[in-house]
Amino acid sequence: MNDYKKYWIWLSMTLGASARVDEVFSAFKSPHKIFESTEKERILAGVFTRKQLENLKNPKLDNALTAVSVCEKNGWQILTPDDADYPKSLSRLPDLPLVLYVDGDINCLKDKIAIGVVGTRKPCYESIAITRKICGDLASAGAVVVSGGALGIDSAAHEGTLAAGGKTVCVMGCGLGARYLMENEAMRRQISKNGALVSEFAPLSSASRITFPQRNRIISGLSDGVLVVEAGDKSGSLITANRASEQGREVFAIPGSVLSTAYSGANKLIRDGAKAATCAEDILLPYSIMYPDRVNIKAAGSKLAVAAEKPQEETKIPPPVKKECPSGLDPDEQAVYNLFGEGPLHFDEICAMSGLAAPRVITVLMELELSDYIEQTEGKNYTLK
Repeated sequence: MNDYKKYWIWLSMTLGASARVDEVFSAFKSPHKIFESTEKERILAGVFTRKQLENLKNPKLDNALTAVSVCEKNGWQILTPDDADYPKSLSRLPDLPLVLYVDGDINCLKDKIAIGVVGTRKPCYESIAITRKICGDLASAGAVVVSGGALGIDSAAHEGTLAAGGKTVCVMGCGLGARYLMENEAMRRQISKNGALVSEFAPLSSASRITFPQRNRIISGLSDGVLVVEAGDKSGSLITANRASEQGREVFAIPGSVLSTAYSGANKLIRDGAKAATCAEDILLPYSIMYPDRVNIKAAGSKLAVAAEKPQEETKIPPPVKKECPSGLDPDEQAVYNLFGEGPLHFDEICAMSGLAAPRVITVLMELELSDYIEQTEGKNYTLK
């Protein structure tokens, strides 16, 4: 391992994820220079926030060396912006990740068209089928599918790609090896063998309510375009779409019923300039013109065909998300309640995002259920009532 990687890791941990670092490197040539600089030099540079300056005091490499050790034991790759394998599409971002921890082959993105796919965690059946079909066709055409490994549309995107024998990249909102959404662990293992698991967070670190929005810029940053499937007004996938627009990426959206709030966010994207997509060809066409050697658009299929018949039981449209936290809840109950958005959360996600111990989470969930604020659905998933 390049000995200087420890300084990149230290700086990433010190400044925090998604920090603006373009100005930092206009003042300092390398993380090593920052590590050796004096407090006065950092202040005079005028490129650090007050909090960052505080964090930069008394620099130590202990946590960075621990991260290196964990990666070496697990065979995970550590990429920094000075590495040849670091994705060039990320290196141009003002808030580029200073470190990427990789389980798998990040070079599956090299010289390929990459399409990010995001959407609700609680999609209807049709959206799942559409996502699997389109992602399978994208993979058949030679594109790489990038998503976030969460429940719902993310999982459908990875599953459709893997089923077609394609390559897919999962950008995680926690560190590699963290106990997050364990029901998707088998899928993550498959992704690492047919693409890559990627994270900017230190190995084994837990997810939180801020890590998922932070990782969204990497999903869009790795992608040439981003497809949004079934997103409401408050969907987190809209953050990814907005970041894609800021980064100069094309945004696509699957149109949905104007009578359903589940599709209002995606429909607004189309109204505001995103391209409506009903099949993989709609997404790949502009790239096939620009990069004819990277895309075999004929292999993608020209018409959308849902791969399975609709179940007899109609999928219910999710109810509108409650916006205000009920009164009378203790601090832990308020914290857990506020984690919920438009879709379900798995028990492991709640533990990771809340920072509470599992026994305490069980108690809190039970109290919220008894108060009729949430309900348990399939598996260990919970949703607002």
